[in-house]
Amino acid sequence: MALLNIYTTLTSSLSPTATLWLAVSLTVLGSYLLYQWLLPKPLPGIPFNTEATKSLFGDAPAMSREISVTGEFSMWLAHQVERMGEPICQVFIRPFSKPWILVGDFHEAQDILMRRTEFEKPQFLIDGLLALGDWNARYKTNDPTFRARRHLKQDLMAPHFLNSFMGPFLHSEGLKLVKLFEAKMKLADGRPFSVRSDYYHAALDTMVHYAFGGNIPDSATDPQLETISNMRPSQIPPASKDEPVVFPETPISPFLAAVHHAPDVLEKTTIAWAPKLSFWWWSQQPWFRKIFSQKEQVVPKQLDVAIRNFEAGEVKTALEHHLMREKIAAEKQGREPLLNSHIMVDEIFADMIAGHHTTGGSMGWVTKYLTGYPEAQSKLRDALYSALPEAVAEKRFPTFEELRRARIPYLEAVIEETLRLTPFSMTREATEDTEILGYKISKGCQVFMVNAGPGYLSPSLPVNENARSPTSKAAKRRPRWDESKDLKLFEPERWLVTKEDGSVEFDAGAGPQLGFGMGIRQCWGRKLAHLEIRTIMALVVWNFELLEIPEALGGYAGFDGISRQPQKVYVRLRKVNSW
Repeated sequence: MALLNIYTTLTSSLSPTATLWLAVSLTVLGSYLLYQWLLPKPLPGIPFNTEATKSLFGDAPAMSREISVTGEFSMWLAHQVERMGEPICQVFIRPFSKPWILVGDFHEAQDILMRRTEFEKPQFLIDGLLALGDWNARYKTNDPTFRARRHLKQDLMAPHFLNSFMGPFLHSEGLKLVKLFEAKMKLADGRPFSVRSDYYHAALDTMVHYAFGGNIPDSATDPQLETISNMRPSQIPPASKDEPVVFPETPISPFLAAVHHAPDVLEKTTIAWAPKLSFWWWSQQPWFRKIFSQKEQVVPKQLDVAIRNFEAGEVKTALEHHLMREKIAAEKQGREPLLNSHIMVDEIFADMIAGHHTTGGSMGWVTKYLTGYPEAQSKLRDALYSALPEAVAEKRFPTFEELRRARIPYLEAVIEETLRLTPFSMTREATEDTEILGYKISKGCQVFMVNAGPGYLSPSLPVNENARSPTSKAAKRRPRWDESKDLKLFEPERWLVTKEDGSVEFDAGAGPQLGFGMGIRQCWGRKLAHLEIRTIMALVVWNFELLEIPEALGGYAGFDGISRQPQKVYVRLRKVNSW
C-alpha cells in the first residue's frame, strides 16, 4: 500500500515514459524486497551455512544432490553437523518454513527423546503414515488413544508370547533359510549371490505368523526354496568366479506382495512436499489400490477367524491378543468391546509392514559386516560353538530352546554394533518455544537427533555443560567410551566388559545407541526384532563361512526410507560342517 501511494504521488506530474520507468523500478524494488523477506531466516546464534540463506531453497538443492547419489539422508545430516563443528546447527530445507535443528550430541538427544515433554512426534511423519490408517504410531504421545492402542500390544513382547509362539517359528524359518542358502551355494559353485530378498522374505513370513499364526497358509520363503531346490547346475549360465549368480525369484501371494511393497508408499508420502495432497493423489492410482485392496480382502477375513478363536477361548496370535486386551479394556470402561472394527485391521496390518521391513534390512546389515570383518565372524562362530557344546558334539543344529537359554555375549555385541553402524535419525517437533543447549528454539521447529556423526561414528564435539537442560544435567550419565579408536570400524568388543572374576558380559549401555529410539515412543517391537535377528543369524553363522566378495558387490552403502536399508547384500558361502 505504501508503494502504491508513493507511485500515485510521483506519477501525477511525470510523462508517460518516466511513469513507465518508475513503475518498472518500483516493481523490481518490490520483488527484491519480497525475495529478501522470503529468504531463509536463521534462529539467532545457532550455526548454519551462510550460502544457504542466499537462496529461497536453502540447503535443499545440496541435500538433493548428495542423496540422489548416496541415498543416505542420515549421512547428509551428519555431514552438516561435522561441517559446522558444533553439537547443534540448523539447515533450511522447506521454503518459507522454519529451519530444521540438528542435534549432534547423544546426551541431549537422549534427554529430548526421554524427558522433554515439549517435543512431540512431527506432523509430517504422522502424515507420512496416512496409508497405515488408524495405527497407534499416528497419534501424538499426549493423546490417550496412543497409550490405549499400545496397551493392546502389551502381551506381545512378554516372554511367553516371544518364546512359546514366535521363537519356535523363527527357528524353523532360520532352518529354511539355511536350506535355501545351501541350495544356492551348491548351484553357485563358489560364485557370489544376493540374499537381500531372502532376508525380507523370512521377515515377512515372521510377521504373518506374528499376526495370524497358522490361520493363513501364505509363505514368502517356501516358494523360493521349492524353485531353487528343483534347479540343476546346468541352468546356471557360466561366468567368472566373481560374477554374481542371479537366481530366479518366485512370485509370492498378492497379499504378501502388498505387505512387502507398502513401505514404498510410506516413504514417498513422508518425503513429499505436501504429504496429504500427495497421498490423496496416489490413493487414486491403480498401483496404490492394488496394494491396499489386499488389506481389505485378507485382513478382515483373518479378523473373523481370530474372533471365532478368541470366543472359543484360544488366544495365540497377535490379533487374538489384541481382541483379548480390547475386551478387558471395555469391561473396565463399562462399554461394548470393539472387536470387529477397522482399528483391529489397521493395527495388525501396520505392525506387519513395520516389522518385516526393518528386521529384514537388519539381518542384511549383520551379514554384510560379518562378511567384511572375517575375524569378528570367526569369533562369533567360536562363541556359538562354545556356548552350545552339546549341539556341536552331536553334530546337529542347536534347538531354539538351546539358543534362547545360551549366554552368548559376543552375539549380542555383534547385533548392537551393527545397529550402531546403521543409524537412522530420530525426529521430534517443538510444541512450544524452548531451548536446546542454551539456544532458543521456536515452536514448530523440527529437531533431528543426528546419530551418524559426532558422538556416534566420530569423536564427540565439545558441549557447554552449563547450557544443558535441567533434566539433562540431573540425569545419570556414563563416561564416554574410548573415542580415540576409529568409531566407523565394526568392533563388537566395544559392547563387552570384563568382570572382576574374569567373565565377559554384554553391556547394552556401554556406548551411545539410538537404534530403536528412546522413551515412550521407542520401537515397541524391539524384543521381537532382536529375537528374530539373534535366532536366524546364529543359525546362518553356525552353518556357513561368509567368504570375501568382490569390492563391487560389497561396501556399506544404504538408503534411508522408513528405516536404513542396505543397498546390496551379497555372499559367497562355504559350509563349515556336514550337519
